[in-house]
Amino acid sequence: MPDTAKTGKILRGCRAFWLSFNETDWTCLGKDTDDLSIELNPDTEQVKNVQGEVTFVNNGYTPTLSNDSYIARREDAIYPHIQTIADTLATDDERTSATLLVATLTEEVKESTTKTLTGKGFTVPVKVTVDSDGGSTSGYAIPFTVSEDGGRTQGTVSVSNKVPTFTPEGGTSPAALSEPAQTKSTSKSNLS
Repeated sequence: MPDTAKTGKILRGCRAFWLSFNETDWTCLGKDTDDLSIELNPDTEQVKNVQGEVTFVNNGYTPTLSNDSYIARREDAIYPHIQTIADTLATDDERTSATLLVATLTEEVKESTTKTLTGKGFTVPVKVTVDSDGGSTSGYAIPFTVSEDGGRTQGTVSVSNKVPTFTPEGGTSPAALSEPAQTKSTSKSNLS
């Protein structure tokens, strides 16, 4: 493990994203990419009044996460849902609603196979749209975008064997999140 204590640098693998269509089976995103970010899409403007004063106005954010490198895997809990959206061009809430869990952990997610990691994070309701269907010979790709569709619930997160448990701030009991289907296989990695 790199010595990050001297620099204070937080490794990218410490910031993790999980997606679930039922808040029971979770898939950790990012297996096929070296760049995965939530774009905050701030709506800002500078307004100049008749007196010549300039005021900065922030009208809020419309966060999105584009997983443009998602390679479909049958063992991923999200795969059948993403495939259904692609096959049916679904736009209804029942098939496109999901939950995103985001955490900043003490160590990279890969370390959770040997110990329990902790950190802070949030859950947020999201809508999922498929961007394309097909891809190259490297694998069947179904890139998708996740758009936040409600308020974020802040809390703490613990991760063991890449399976997250979320406890809301002020919550008395953790919202235990079930093991994603892919960790039940013989695969050593379950990041998507």
